[in-house]
Amino acid sequence: MHIGIFMHTNYFEDFFVKGLGLSEEEYVQSYHNDFSFDYARLLHSKGIRTTIYNFTRRGSEVRTYQHGIVDCTIKFIPVGMLYKAYCLIPLSHRTPIGKFVSQYVSTIQKDLADILRADGIDLIYAQEYASGRFERLAAVASRLHIPIIAAYHGGSIHKWIMPVKKRTLHRANFLTTLNEDEQASMVKHFSSMKERIRLLPNFVNSAIFYRRERQETLAKLGLDPGNRYVITVGRLFEHQKGHSFLVAAAEQLRHIPNLKILIAGGGPDEQSLRTMIRDKGLEDRVILLGTIRDKEVLAGYYSISELFVLPSRYEGLPLVILEAGACGLPTVAFNVMGVRGLVQHGVNGILADKLDGTSLASALETLLGNQALRAEMGAAALNHVQAHYSEEIIGTKLHNLLRESLGLEPDPRPFTKPVAPKDRAM
Repeated sequence: MHIGIFMHTNYFEDFFVKGLGLSEEEYVQSYHNDFSFDYARLLHSKGIRTTIYNFTRRGSEVRTYQHGIVDCTIKFIPVGMLYKAYCLIPLSHRTPIGKFVSQYVSTIQKDLADILRADGIDLIYAQEYASGRFERLAAVASRLHIPIIAAYHGGSIHKWIMPVKKRTLHRANFLTTLNEDEQASMVKHFSSMKERIRLLPNFVNSAIFYRRERQETLAKLGLDPGNRYVITVGRLFEHQKGHSFLVAAAEQLRHIPNLKILIAGGGPDEQSLRTMIRDKGLEDRVILLGTIRDKEVLAGYYSISELFVLPSRYEGLPLVILEAGACGLPTVAFNVMGVRGLVQHGVNGILADKLDGTSLASALETLLGNQALRAEMGAAALNHVQAHYSEEIIGTKLHNLLRESLGLEPDPRPFTKPVAPKDRAM
């Protein structure tokens, strides 16, 4: 079995270079911090091959690599002249319809079906069924007579695009969602596909994400053991991630001595976030760590923190909450879609109902002021991850969904945890 995973970003440089600061070389040699590489690693343990496809604006020839850490193939497919012309239109990517069209047009590649046929792809996995890329990939899948799975990774279908999707999404063999809210919404809109809309959450690599010894980890990270640390992890994209709420909360928590709020991530709103932190005089309390590409290092930051905070306005199913929970951290977040399914208020974290800095600061102060409660909720967070989001549990669901798409019977053999990739030592 050979699975082709298509990333939904318009082209590689738009997200991975501009957003994450990665070069193509870094991506193919060492980067493995998204779902596609986790899936590839899981499926390899079952003898299933994967190729991860990205469209690119660099070069004119298809480029193929073997990933330096995960056993999978990486392929870069140049976008066509039509997409390059589309990009010249002012604000062509800003509106929901413009974004949909840009994803559609960027996938117009006359040789795409031939590329997939030559690669021996048996099934297409398309990230984001809300994306305009799905329609093009569904046409290719039909031409090749292979199944296609369309997934939700946080991008819900905009109301202006819904009429289009009601005419096209039935071409997918299955739709998958990360959370129950999105699943219920999709069943409501696509009732005829009810049996083909499946819940497939994220999972945590427990070989990497576990609680380290705090003092030793502080020393490795070069951090002051006299400080208290709170961490958030996410792309610096205000529209979704809401880091301004966290800065506002930090301003209200000045009275807590030695509190440091760590923000891990990079993105388009980094400069505006730096300016906000500076204008409020919080440079010594809110620390921007940048993008942390080494998962071992990220697990270290979780381990020295007292709690995890996620100020997002909405989410799909934030893997960072699960990673933090695997390291024994409770979560403070807003009561929004994609989060409330992971954080049980008063059990493994606290959900703030009002989307503002004041309510976030209040929730943070509740946990920061009660060590016993933090320990209790942290233990509950770890138990929740182990019971519902392990590689074995989600890997089995993913493997059997692929088999079902291909008309095969479920695999009765238990799914064993794959070997973790060898990151460099922290």
